[in-house]
Amino acid sequence: MIEINSENYIGEGEVRTCYEHPLNRNLCIKILKPEVSKSYVLKETLYYRKISKRNYPNLKNLFYSDFKGEIETNLGLGHTFDLIRDETTGEISKTLEYYLNNNTYLTDGIFEKAVFSLKKKMIEYKIFTRDLRARNLCCKLNADGTINLIIIDGIGHRDFFPISDYVHFFSKLKVERTFKKWHFDSLERQRIFLNED
Repeated sequence: MIEINSENYIGEGEVRTCYEHPLNRNLCIKILKPEVSKSYVLKETLYYRKISKRNYPNLKNLFYSDFKGEIETNLGLGHTFDLIRDETTGEISKTLEYYLNNNTYLTDGIFEKAVFSLKKKMIEYKIFTRDLRARNLCCKLNADGTINLIIIDGIGHRDFFPISDYVHFFSKLKVERTFKKWHFDSLERQRIFLNED
């Protein structure tokens, strides 16, 4: 059993609390909140298992935090995922929401390029997300000055007939709808959305 304490705390969303794995700095452990149905995690893990069978070369860790399995902790059953760290410092990467709400040396052009790249990869590899919020995207700062947007939560979809998983035309439409729904038409629209949310 893994012992988690307050020093391992990273943050939390509506569904889970996230901790740094005490024995592996490249993993995080997500613990489901007591009031949340376990079906949420079941659907997510089934989706991860499905996409892991596709065997795309070099797919893992490109643009989403990969599921590594279940683990018993003193706080209950946990689910382990890649913990995204900046190449520049080794520190845990901050979310896109953080950067859009705080003035930093990073320009909008860098973020726009990263958003476009993420969208392109999601279409190409047919990977979808139910919740494309800026707080569910980590900005991994690379040594060359670029950033990668990494999906850290909300991966999957609820389509009963998942035709978008197989047909490029429909996967492109689905991803484009997702980006529009979550106000990623532009960074300006995203900032307005964040201030209203």
